[in-house]
Amino acid sequence: MSATTLALNGEAIALKNMRVTLSQQFQDKDQSGQTSSTSKSEQGAKGKELRVNGEIPFKDVKTLTRIFALANATDASGKKQVYRVANMMARAVNLREATFSGTLDAPPQDGRMSWAVTFTLTEHLSVQEKKEARAAGKTASKAQTAGGPGAQADAAEDAEKLTWFERKVLKPVNDALE
Repeated sequence: MSATTLALNGEAIALKNMRVTLSQQFQDKDQSGQTSSTSKSEQGAKGKELRVNGEIPFKDVKTLTRIFALANATDASGKKQVYRVANMMARAVNLREATFSGTLDAPPQDGRMSWAVTFTLTEHLSVQEKKEARAAGKTASKAQTAGGPGAQADAAEDAEKLTWFERKVLKPVNDALE
């Protein structure tokens, strides 16, 4: 059995008995109201998380100090530091960059002369976020060209192509919803 390794920006995180747990949350919302239906609406996939647990001996205070320093680090703009993650499990699910999130705990272990350290690394710019950003970029570029020269002529042509039902019923409903 190989030892679990974790490195942040190339710096090894030295924890004894390290356990890394991978998780990802999928948001959904109950759509059944007061019925017994199991209908749900999808709310999207959230970023992946690595929960890290391990021990640091009392004599190794520098390691505990360093983990807290990494967790509190900020970049030049004052935002939480984003770390390149090196871990076999993270690599398997394409988690490349993460930030510390939630709580960093280090309670002393009874009778073990060590701290039980627990922290969470949350994916920075998940695959879903990247897809949404690309989609928003495409939408924004289309919206910019919609108001350009000739837009009024295009609107007039579109109005002529609409059927009576589309003009008198569907368009007013659509306009009211916008």
